[in-house]
Amino acid sequence: MIPKTEILIYNLVKKEIPSQRFFQKLVEKSLVVLGEKKKVNLSLIFIDAQDSKRLNNYWRNKNIVASVLSFPFHQSFPVKIKEKEKVLGDIFLCPEKIENQAREFKILLPSFYTKIVIHSLLHLYGYTHEKEKDSKKMERLENKILRFINNK
Repeated sequence: MIPKTEILIYNLVKKEIPSQRFFQKLVEKSLVVLGEKKKVNLSLIFIDAQDSKRLNNYWRNKNIVASVLSFPFHQSFPVKIKEKEKVLGDIFLCPEKIENQAREFKILLPSFYTKIVIHSLLHLYGYTHEKEKDSKKMERLENKILRFINNK
């Protein structure tokens, strides 16, 4: 069963981005693999390179443009909204950087969006890649989700 999701999309750069439906299906299929049973809420916020760099510098002390930044809700507000609902957090995406990286890596743009949104979603669930062991675990789960999505 596919869990219900509510995805709020804020396109602050007015650049063309994949559709609401694209992100809805991507997140819902990812949640199936993650075994999520609750209704999930999250936000996708599309920002320009300057704002990405500013956020990355402020929160991570990295003075570079990030393609994506994930901010899990549970780290800021460790409270339950409702028993049958889970607020995951916010994912900030920089379409300019994403488009450049997709070209650089020779990956189709929708495929690259798929990969980085899955990666970010896992961060919202608390997965990290600071240690090699954690990185391998996260990578295996990313690949499992990608296989599931590509087989549907």
